[in-house]
Amino acid sequence: MLAGREWLAIHTPGHTEDHLCLLDPDSGLLISGDHVLPTITPHISGMSYAADPLAGFFASLDKVANLGTQLKLALPAHGSPFTNVVERVEHIKEHHVERLDKLRQIGADFDRPATVMDIAKHLFSARAQGPMADSETFAHLEHLRLAGEFDRREREGLLEYVRVS
Repeated sequence: MLAGREWLAIHTPGHTEDHLCLLDPDSGLLISGDHVLPTITPHISGMSYAADPLAGFFASLDKVANLGTQLKLALPAHGSPFTNVVERVEHIKEHHVERLDKLRQIGADFDRPATVMDIAKHLFSARAQGPMADSETFAHLEHLRLAGEFDRREREGLLEYVRVS
């Protein structure tokens, strides 16, 4: 119970492992937090106990999208309230699929194993470089590695990835 309403807590790992969305089923109000944002995509951290944080995030997005017509209004942690939650979920998933495709292309262009930081420089703009870009690149690379599309090795204390031919 919160503010005289009964809320349903929905575990939505992805942005963080412990992320929750809250749904008031009576009104269709979803407190989406950092899980579904109206104009930007949430950061997916590779620094997680989960083996594949990106797969977990996709499953969490599907969980929210499956609420479908129950959802009337979302209150995000960033940006204005919005109503097109299911459509927004699909756009966020498409963004990450595009990122995966771009990583496949980057991997094809590299003729040697590369560090996460080297790859992040090709995935993110110069303005977005830094620990969060590296962490998200790592999450995406691990997703592709677990799918058998990249190999990983450790050299001199750094992880390096190479696309499987």
